[in-house]
Amino acid sequence: MNKPFEQIVFGYAETVRPGELVLVEYTSREPVYLLLYEVIEYVRLNEMPFVIVDVLDGLHVMKTHLRLAGIDTAPLDNAPVIKVRGNMQVGNILVRIDELAELPILKRQFMEALRRIETGTRSKPLLRIIVGATEFLQQLEVDPMKKEEFLAGIIRPIVGAPYTRGLVLVNRKRIMRETLGELEEVSTRVLSMGMEDGKLSIRVMKSVYFDEYGAEVDFNPGDMGSLSQGVKANGHK
Repeated sequence: MNKPFEQIVFGYAETVRPGELVLVEYTSREPVYLLLYEVIEYVRLNEMPFVIVDVLDGLHVMKTHLRLAGIDTAPLDNAPVIKVRGNMQVGNILVRIDELAELPILKRQFMEALRRIETGTRSKPLLRIIVGATEFLQQLEVDPMKKEEFLAGIIRPIVGAPYTRGLVLVNRKRIMRETLGELEEVSTRVLSMGMEDGKLSIRVMKSVYFDEYGAEVDFNPGDMGSLSQGVKANGHK
């Protein structure tokens, strides 16, 4: 398919229902920050309530990659953020959570933060965009009981929540296959990113719409609509 990247992202985002959890799997080779950029553009243009959950400075890494690619990072600078540990200040930090070791405390603080942010946004579902989840999952993998506690206490209860939607970005090469399988099982949709011969591809591995299974789109990252416009605005060709 040769449609502009943002047209595909925007159109697909329209089909994601309240209560869904969309898992995007990538590797260290793919420019996943481009997808984050387009999702932020989508919610901004459609005036949708959203919050970025920045775990262990994952958002700082994404912003740095965008900046070095010559893309305007202002949308990230102004984005509402729940900051979970880390030291880098990116976005409009609404809530800071410093507890990771004690999962009951993390759960309570995170759920309270979501409830506060959701207040006044019930006309449209809140979108949670989680970056930096890979590093946290790696920490949990050394303690299977704690990992299960995290999945059972925080991830699974949010799936199906009528006033929120979730998007999680995870590096599939940096966590164990078992952990990835558990995330795939709980997610309502699974998208896999790949990069080959200069083309970025996104493949549907799982969906609530059965006719989407196996669907794939390919893009030239240098020709991605609003992305290329953002690059040109910064003086890059």
